Amino acid sequence: MTVLIPIFVLSTLIVVFAIRLLAQSGNRRQRPAVTIDEYAIAREALDTVFVETEAIKRIFSVEDAEFIARSAGPDVQCLFLKERKKLAQQWVRKTRTHVARLMDLHLRLASYTYDPSPRFELKLTAKYLIFMAVSNIVSLLLWLLGPFKATRSISYTIRTVGSFCTTFSVRLAGVNPARLSSGRESLVD
Repeated sequence: MTVLIPIFVLSTLIVVFAIRLLAQSGNRRQRPAVTIDEYAIAREALDTVFVETEAIKRIFSVEDAEFIARSAGPDVQCLFLKERKKLAQQWVRKTRTHVARLMDLHLRLASYTYDPSPRFELKLTAKYLIFMAVSNIVSLLLWLLGPFKATRSISYTIRTVGSFCTTFSVRLAGVNPARLSSGRESLVD
């Protein structure tokens, strides 16, 4: 019986995602074409996620918590933990938003690539779904335990977002910029 639960959850996720993809493909005509500006913004967002992911490791540094525990009073320790928890939750939310925007752009960029590949699409989609599931779990753990007791989950989230972004950068490298629209005219189509 317990073996069926993960299978049920996975199959439900697949069905929900398939319905979402079908709904988005039905709305494809209503979506504006991808512009060069959006491509540049995606590049910037991708770089931002990479940089922030490296910088965020410091927020979860156990050395900081140990230093505060040794050298500060209970009020400062409480304030430190509260602020780090807030920063960690903001990072997870912001990163989730960036990744969701990148995935949305990826779905729109699929037709602009030099060499479309269903295998690549499935790989990126799987990484996106894994990141979203892990980030939701980490949000819950941060809320329940705080940033210093959820370090293994946070480390996994950091690796997962890095993996997604690396794969997405391959997508951006495979885009044919000549097929992108130059800007404002795509909003009129």
